[in-house]
Parts: sequence; structure tokens; C-alpha cells
Amino acid sequence: MLLTEPATFRRYGIGSPSLWWDDNMIFGYEARYAATHDDLAAKVFFAVGEYEDHDGRQREVSRLPADERAKAGLRYIDMVADTERMVASLRGRKYPSLEIDSAILPGEFHVTVQHINLSRALRYLFDAPR
Repeated sequence: MLLTEPATFRRYGIGSPSLWWDDNMIFGYEARYAATHDDLAAKVFFAVGEYEDHDGRQREVSRLPADERAKAGLRYIDMVADTERMVASLRGRKYPSLEIDSAILPGEFHVTVQHINLSRALRYLFDAPR
């Protein structure tokens, strides 16, 4: 919604985003938005767990049955790098009305990071003490 219907919300908490989904299609949305807009009026917080990179993902799935482990190994996914790439892209556009912050949350995996992300996002998005 941030890049396709940006007027829907003013604040966005984006945690553990699967930016790799559908062959990284969200990066195409970002480029198309940038080609047709010179501002993005939003306050955005991105967070991802430290171990949401490829190696961490392999550690996380190591306890799954063999067939599930095999599926997890079919694609190289690094959600940390993808999140950093998206944040850098948005910052690089220098949209005057965009406020953006991000965090890599130490020691966290995809399944453990959500409650921490929610707390951090709400505090940033609503100017609460951090």
C-alpha cells in the first residue's frame, strides 16, 4: 500500500518484509512510484531480525522435516539485505515528506522478531519514548 496506494495510511510499520516474494516485485513498484512521483508523505519504520539472512534461515529450518528443509534451500533469501536495499532506495529518493527509520534486531529470527518489531514500530511511528 505504501507504494501503490500511499494515501491510504500515513504511518507504516513494516516488519520482516518478504521483499523477495514474486521475484522481488516490490522493487519494481518502488521504481515505478519514483518515476511518477516526487514525494511520499509517510512515516515508515522497517525492522528485520538479525538472523533473517540466508544463513539464519538455514539455521531456523534445520529442525524441520527433510522435505521442508529441502524446500527452504531452493532459493537464496536474505531479508536483511533486501530490507537494507529498500530503505536505501527510499532514502535515496529524498522525498521531502518521507520520514523513515529502520532497525536490524539483534539475535532474532523470522519467527521470534514480531513482538519486538511491533513495539519498536509503534514507538517510532507515534513518537513515544524509545
